[in-house]
Amino acid sequence: MEKYPVFETERLVLRQIAMEDVGFLYELYTSLDVLRYFGMSPIESKDVAVSMVENYEKHLETGGPMRWAIVEKDSNKMIGTCGFHGISKAYKRCEIGYDLHPGHWGKGIMGEALAPLLHYLFSEKGMIRIGAVIVPYNKASARVVEKLGFKQEGLLREYILQDDQAFDAYMYSLLKKEWLSEF
Repeated sequence: MEKYPVFETERLVLRQIAMEDVGFLYELYTSLDVLRYFGMSPIESKDVAVSMVENYEKHLETGGPMRWAIVEKDSNKMIGTCGFHGISKAYKRCEIGYDLHPGHWGKGIMGEALAPLLHYLFSEKGMIRIGAVIVPYNKASARVVEKLGFKQEGLLREYILQDDQAFDAYMYSLLKKEWLSEF
């Protein structure tokens, strides 16, 4: 069975999400500030957060999506998550997803967290294309991926459904040959 690699950056540790993280996940996924960009409704209980952690473990066993806890080195506190999903092994592509507690927005944390994830996806998982789906009004998220070399490809009309309301989203992508040439 595959294991979650641990990634370290200057300020962060990315590690496997565990049951000890349920309280943080519940807080994060009930925050309307976070969810307005996420394309999901608030979770109803901590039991849902427990199921999320269990599903991350199940996906690991089947080679499916993976999601890491983003932990601040100085405080040893979880401050967000990042990972990949929407995997097409045949076409060697996937999409990334990420979220961060609002108290840590605007500090360059997500770009720092995503860099080792992208390296892992291109180098270890054999991806040749990584996508990111971002709602047009999430300018900060668009800046994060653009700084990492992602290119905006087009508008996906009514692509995300949240609280029974459809939202457009931009598709961004980064190709392996672009990543290697820039970083």
